[in-house]
Amino acid sequence: MIRPDVTLSQAWHFPTPTVMSLPTGLTVWHVHLPGQHLATFELVLPVALAAEPRDREGLGTVALHAIDEGTVSHPDGRIGELLEGQGATLHGTARLRYTTFGGQAPIRRLPEVLRLFVEVLAEPEYAERDVAHHIEAQVAAYDSKLASPGPSARLALRRELYGAEHREGRPAAGTPATLGQLTAADAHAWHRRHFTPDGAVLLVAGDLPDPAPLSRLADWVGPGRGSGSTPAPAPDGRSRIVVVDRPGSVQATILIGRRSVPRSHERWPALRLAGHAVVGAFASRLNLELRERLGYSYGIGGGFSPGVGESQFTVGGSVRTEVAADAVARLLDGLELRDPFTAAEIDDARRYLVGVAPLANETSADIVGQASALAAAGLDAGYMNRHFADLGEVTPAQATEAFREEVRPGTLTVAVAGAAEELLPALAARGLAAEVVDLRD
Repeated sequence: MIRPDVTLSQAWHFPTPTVMSLPTGLTVWHVHLPGQHLATFELVLPVALAAEPRDREGLGTVALHAIDEGTVSHPDGRIGELLEGQGATLHGTARLRYTTFGGQAPIRRLPEVLRLFVEVLAEPEYAERDVAHHIEAQVAAYDSKLASPGPSARLALRRELYGAEHREGRPAAGTPATLGQLTAADAHAWHRRHFTPDGAVLLVAGDLPDPAPLSRLADWVGPGRGSGSTPAPAPDGRSRIVVVDRPGSVQATILIGRRSVPRSHERWPALRLAGHAVVGAFASRLNLELRERLGYSYGIGGGFSPGVGESQFTVGGSVRTEVAADAVARLLDGLELRDPFTAAEIDDARRYLVGVAPLANETSADIVGQASALAAAGLDAGYMNRHFADLGEVTPAQATEAFREEVRPGTLTVAVAGAAEELLPALAARGLAAEVVDLRD
């Protein structure tokens, strides 16, 4: 029997938005998606959490989460009832380098929803009880993270990569000590200073051939201005292994990483393919080694993740405590990439990253999510199509060279959440010196 070759049917292209600039300084990206009757809209604010007072970290998160609890015109939750009556939902995230705030609504209800959205942006109530509620929620979320191995390992890794003295090395939503200092007046002040259309980008996607409803955003004005920031300087670059102690744990969560180049760097396409071949795919080198051959884990994953101004390379997974030290040693050994990538490995990575793009960008929410990340990074929407074309030009030799240059032995940081009493001597026996860190310090 002769089987047909399975190939990509045609090249897929990320949709090109219509870009408009409003007199208020707001930039609008409008993506018309025929057949998408649920519209997604998202505002990208250049608000860096480094602008928070040091003793009130978490203010950006609390101010964002409490913004739609009530407005001056519709207090006590009535604005939420009006939005719900239109079939709309709102969501937002205060990231370290920027903030997003938006929602979804049926296309035919979008004009009224955008009017209510502008009301939320312009006149949040910030009642004392609402702000207090969100402070309590963030304190509980912080305690939950420290009680969970995955989040605590991520917190430890980030602190090592950026340094606890820099905002990016500390929890984005603050700590109980800083959250406890916050008041409703702080939330009002943060909103007045940073929630402004000047320098912001609004992304809207859906079956909206006429962008006229978007003109309602011109009603949003604000006296504040954005607060962009530069990345924290890199620590000394030496490899370090830290352990977050979880006494009695029968499982250890491992996270290895380093800071890397931004997606505008010429090596970025090669690094994306290399990261997928090493650890991103189910059939990647490290997953096959630790899951399939050794049975240490249900899965090892990772790769290069883009951010604003830089990226991160990470490798992670959970293993049984008794094999955790050996798993760390094998992961570090595999990342030295002694054997160059084969043509088959890079071709498989390329086919996946290009082939999955249509599936990852099916809905209006998918499109807006990707576009907002581009806008936050200062990239135009055409970047995605250029990136897919660049992936097609990468050779195995280029992927090998880029990975070896970027992921050098001795520059990786390791964070392990598990039973320190067992992990420390086991790591030391393999020549890996580790120290215990307390995330509450």
